[in-house]
Amino acid sequence: MAMRRGAENDAAEVPQRRPRLPDAFQQEERETLRKYEKMEERVRKILTASCEKISHLFHLKDMPEHLAYLRDRITTLSSKLNFEPIYIGLFGSSGAGKSTLLNTILHKRFFLPVSGTRACTSCQVQISTCGSREYRAKIFLLSNEEWMDEVRSLLAFLETDREADENDSDKDHAVRALQAVYGEGAENRTYDELVKAKPAITIPHSRVIDLKTAEAEVLSQELDPYIRNLEGNEGPGEGGAALHKEQTRLWPLIKYVQVTLPASDFVPEGVIFVDIPGTGDSNKKRDEMWKESILQCTSIWVIADVERVDGARAHENMLKEAITACMIGKCSDITFVVTKMDKISREEYMRDHPNAPKDLSTHDAILETKKDLKTRKKRAIRHKMEMRLPSDTEVVEKEDLVFTVSAKEYWNPTGLTIEETEISMLGDQIRKLCLKVKRNQLQYRIREILVIFSLLDFFHTVQLNPGPAPHQDRLNAFVSTKIQKLEKTAQDIFKEMDLLLTNGVKSAQNSHRKKIENIFAIGEKSKDFHMTLKAVCKGNGVYMFRVFHRININRSLAEPIYAAIEMTFANIFRKQMLTRKSLQAAINEFSTEVKGEFMAFVRDTNMNEYKLPFLLQETDIIMRALEREILLKKKAIYESLELSIQSTLTPYYQEAEKISGKDTYKQIKSILTKSIEVEVQQEMFKKAKERMMSQFRELTEQMSTKLSKDFLGMLSVIFSQCDTPVSVLPDLQEEYQEILDMLKNL
Repeated sequence: MAMRRGAENDAAEVPQRRPRLPDAFQQEERETLRKYEKMEERVRKILTASCEKISHLFHLKDMPEHLAYLRDRITTLSSKLNFEPIYIGLFGSSGAGKSTLLNTILHKRFFLPVSGTRACTSCQVQISTCGSREYRAKIFLLSNEEWMDEVRSLLAFLETDREADENDSDKDHAVRALQAVYGEGAENRTYDELVKAKPAITIPHSRVIDLKTAEAEVLSQELDPYIRNLEGNEGPGEGGAALHKEQTRLWPLIKYVQVTLPASDFVPEGVIFVDIPGTGDSNKKRDEMWKESILQCTSIWVIADVERVDGARAHENMLKEAITACMIGKCSDITFVVTKMDKISREEYMRDHPNAPKDLSTHDAILETKKDLKTRKKRAIRHKMEMRLPSDTEVVEKEDLVFTVSAKEYWNPTGLTIEETEISMLGDQIRKLCLKVKRNQLQYRIREILVIFSLLDFFHTVQLNPGPAPHQDRLNAFVSTKIQKLEKTAQDIFKEMDLLLTNGVKSAQNSHRKKIENIFAIGEKSKDFHMTLKAVCKGNGVYMFRVFHRININRSLAEPIYAAIEMTFANIFRKQMLTRKSLQAAINEFSTEVKGEFMAFVRDTNMNEYKLPFLLQETDIIMRALEREILLKKKAIYESLELSIQSTLTPYYQEAEKISGKDTYKQIKSILTKSIEVEVQQEMFKKAKERMMSQFRELTEQMSTKLSKDFLGMLSVIFSQCDTPVSVLPDLQEEYQEILDMLKNL
């Protein structure tokens, strides 16, 4: 616990001598990481060489089924051996300090543009490290088709009285975007004129800009105009001169940016940081990428400025998106990061805590604030998680859920020690996640290779006789029976959703008028809200605004149904702390029973010892492939409610979008209100429920079909009785032994 000192001694609280910054990896952990990387490299070389040894098999005519199977398995393994990347999403509002935090994690203080007074990053930025010595960035631009779709949306905001609400942020954005690409007066031209117009800037034909340098500072300077938010700068002021450079005027066209740095002691290779804009984007393609990026992340950090951490709606929405990613995406970890803790002043703390000791120092005021923030935010975040996720989910039970950091103090400690800035604690999370994922991936791949090599060796040394396969029918029948049992169990699990959906439908029917009223109430005081509504209609009920943020009519209408099902939905698709209502528990039981039968079969029939590991390993591979398909399918199932409502209302959105002239707002409101009322009466919500249940049925059928195909195919290989020419198979015993030794040392 920190010692309390008098306020007059604040300047002397932290030693003035700059201490040595800690490495992200301790020596032992760095050696472990290098060990994994060397193993991965060596295994890849062995597998590549093995593929060369079987390359002649590709040219054989009438190849026996088991040889084709082994050949394809080895080549597939060779193509996917590299470590899969780990995505960490930094998800926060503009100005929350994402770039500053990311710079500090990267240990490059001013690499990404930062500002103490305004938002800087204008697009999504992905940053990773690699073995190259170069600093490299790729700026990906919207395609011409994507840009012209954006132009149509931008012009829609300008089809209004020029005297009305001239400070509207979305209108200002539209004017600046069009002028940046087409020059002065572009906002006064029609869509057809802009389609034919030559841009005032040079747009590369490839729609990709590639930057390479040997120095971080040089790349930072070259990258700055592309990712810094300059749209608000005009005239000769700060950034104004840069606005006239072509690269700064490309900002409306930028889709996203990839940055690659040389290998670092602070960030392991294979970790990709994604700086995710907080509310999405008005451009359709950028907005789609925004949603996919969230679902792709293994870990999501929700970033909030300490001065806005309480009561900000944006943070609540971001946390909601992160929890959804845990339900339907790859995310298994959420971290809430409060930035800029150095802003806490002793005077403000004493005003808010009149009973605090009078001699409390600034240093201790910050520490007390950090402690209080962690307690309050952890409780609030955990409560929100428990409302949508099972209470025993790993992320809900996570202890280090909230971090309170100061990048400024990390670089120049005057009030806090480096450890108290908690930057190194975030580094610990990255390090542990990286080592865990890499070890698991390497271990799984090595085991796959060993089983394939051992079976290939079996076929190499044993001459098989043609004829019927003895006892194969026993295993075929057993597996088919267990697949039917799994199908029935899945149906029973999914059936529980039916009643919950029915309850949700009733709730949605009772609340739909209020939901629509709330959406229209958003713009009651805006003179140009009719243009906002037209943009929403053009997006089939969805649009992201600078003033009103994200408006999603379809999701709002579906919200009561989601509220009724989310807890059970999360329980069905959970991967940890499984219950009897979890689909994964049923899958695990199926796998265990099938493996048990395989072991009993080998024991009863004296099957060759090399075949059992193959049976067991291939079972794991089949089940993992099934789990990947379920991961993709659950996203489609979850989104089906919203998409069904969107599909039903699309004709009305299209009709409303065409309205113009006097009383546009009233006419759009009338069309949407009446059409939604009609569709509710015609069972719109019930149709959405039925669409979700049909998605569950499709998943059940897909599971059964895939398992039947994969297991029967695998068994036909293991029971292959063709007359195999031994000479065509390579001897991989040495390779097998080397990889086996690696597994023992892993």
